[in-house]
Amino acid sequence: MNAKDAASRIAADPARASSQDSAPSVLDHVRRRLRGEFDVDPWGFDEELAELAVAASGIRWAVDVIGGARLPVDGPALLVVHRRVGLSEPSVVAKGVHQATGRLVRVAGLPDLPVASSLFRRLGAVLSGPDEIGGLLRAGELVMSGLGWQPLHGDVAGQLRSAAVEPAIDADAPVLPVATFGSEVGRRWRIMIGEPILPPKRPDKIGTVEFAEAVRAGVQNLLDNPR
Repeated sequence: MNAKDAASRIAADPARASSQDSAPSVLDHVRRRLRGEFDVDPWGFDEELAELAVAASGIRWAVDVIGGARLPVDGPALLVVHRRVGLSEPSVVAKGVHQATGRLVRVAGLPDLPVASSLFRRLGAVLSGPDEIGGLLRAGELVMSGLGWQPLHGDVAGQLRSAAVEPAIDADAPVLPVATFGSEVGRRWRIMIGEPILPPKRPDKIGTVEFAEAVRAGVQNLLDNPR
């Protein structure tokens, strides 16, 4: 579109022109944030900052998502993710989920470091305890929780403690197995989303253990059948 065409379109649509004129610039956003004019939720999450971080992650990673239609476009879900070394997976999965749904993921496993913890909370990280994960699920959020690390066995799903899925049972939220394929030094990653696994109703201890094992098996199935 040349300048003349653009001018004609704006002239034909004054409302759009007004909207464009009133849209805040990047500089406006920076000034507002420097003045401390931004919102955080009860878990310290800064949605605007997280959106910028996800957009910027495209410089580092290219992510292909398989099974993205299985991700809920609204409402809660717990994503149980396969991890190799475990450094890239949170950002890679967050980018993939955002590509597929436009939603932001809250990552369980906040490091216990005073300064870093505050920054990570702004980006969506939370503690891995049941109180925070359960609270987020009850609030309708997507939460990512990792399996045990498998740096030397990339095709094996790590351990999953039954306590890790209890918040999903309490919140009656589905759990989605997620497998990751990529390397820390590579740019291209692939993530596979498995079928949602619904929590049992009023399970006993054995039922909770069996539910956790079903989720881990769901991840292993994805690893055994990559696409």
